[in-house]
Amino acid sequence: MKITLANAEAALDEVQRDADKLHSRELRKVIAEYIEMQREALKALRKKLH
Repeated sequence: MKITLANAEAALDEVQRDADKLHSRELRKVIAEYIEMQREALKALRKKLH
């Protein structure tokens, strides 16, 4: 499961890099907020598993 969580975090990093290239500031902001929510969910899941 640790590998899967690491892969999820890496995927979020990749999405963030791709989103940073978008021209729409509003879209970048929404994506950044969504990514942050997902990071918090991953942290909670990691705590639950340990």
